[in-house]
Amino acid sequence: MTRIFADSTIDLTPEECQQMGITTVPLTIHFGEQSYRDGVDMTHKEFYRRLRAADTLPTTSQVNPAQFEDAFAPYLQNGDDIVIITISGKLSATNQSAQLVADANPGRVHVVDSSMASFGAQLLIHEAVRLRDEGKKSAAQIADALRAIVPRMRLYAVLDTLKYLRMGGRLSGGAALLGGILGILPVVEVRDGVVTSVAKVRGDRAGMQTLLDFLEKMPPDPAYGICFGHADDEARLEKYLTFLRPHLHGLQIHTSSLGSVIGTHTGPGLVGIAYVLAEQ
Repeated sequence: MTRIFADSTIDLTPEECQQMGITTVPLTIHFGEQSYRDGVDMTHKEFYRRLRAADTLPTTSQVNPAQFEDAFAPYLQNGDDIVIITISGKLSATNQSAQLVADANPGRVHVVDSSMASFGAQLLIHEAVRLRDEGKKSAAQIADALRAIVPRMRLYAVLDTLKYLRMGGRLSGGAALLGGILGILPVVEVRDGVVTSVAKVRGDRAGMQTLLDFLEKMPPDPAYGICFGHADDEARLEKYLTFLRPHLHGLQIHTSSLGSVIGTHTGPGLVGIAYVLAEQ
C-alpha cells in the first residue's frame, strides 16, 4: 500500500488530513525560549495573535531525519511504501532530511520536492491522494507523476503589510514606512522554489486585478483546480474570491489558511492563489 506523507507546511487541518488519509510531520516554531510543533501545539489563529504582539520574528526549525524515520517506521515495517511531499528545498532543509531517510530506504521512500509551501503544495497533495485512491500506480510512479507537475506550479500572493518584511530584514524601515503611507502592497510569486517580488500595487482592487492578469496571461490547467490561501483574514479572502470566481470558468476551488512557517515572513493579511499552468 502507498502512504502519503507531508511536512506540516502544507497547512492542511487535522480534519482534512484524516479525511484524505495523509500524515504530516511537524516543523518547530520558536517564540523566544518557547517552542511549538507547527500545526500541533498552536492553531493558526493563536500563532497570528502571538505574531502581532511580537517585537522580533519567531524562528523555525526543520524536520530532522530522525523525526522522519520515526514517522515512517511503522508503515515501512508493515510493508507499505511512502511518498513524502515536502516544502521547497530552497526554503527549508526539511527536504534534505527526508531525502536522507529515502536514501536509507531505497525503493521504499520517495521524496517529492514541491518547490512550494503551504496552499501551493496542497495541489500536489490532492493529486497524490487521487492517484493513490485510483490504485493504478505504485508509490514510485505517483512520485514521478507529481514531479512532472512541479515545474508548472505557480503561486501569487498579495501581502497586506510591509511590517514583517522589515522585521525580517528584507525591507528597510524607511521603505516600509513610505509604503504604508502610500498604501503600497507587494505582490510575490513562488516559482521553482524561489520567492520573488513581481509587482507593487496600491490597494486591494489593484491587487485583485493583478492576480486576474496573471491568471489570464498564464491560465490554469483545469485538471488540478486552484487553491486560495489567506493569512488570518477570511474576510479579505472572500473579497478576492468574489472578484476572481467569475473568471475561473468552473475550476474546482480549494481554500486554506496560511500557517506559521510561511506566515512568519509574510505576516497576517496575505491572500493568494496557487495553480498548475495549463500545458502549452
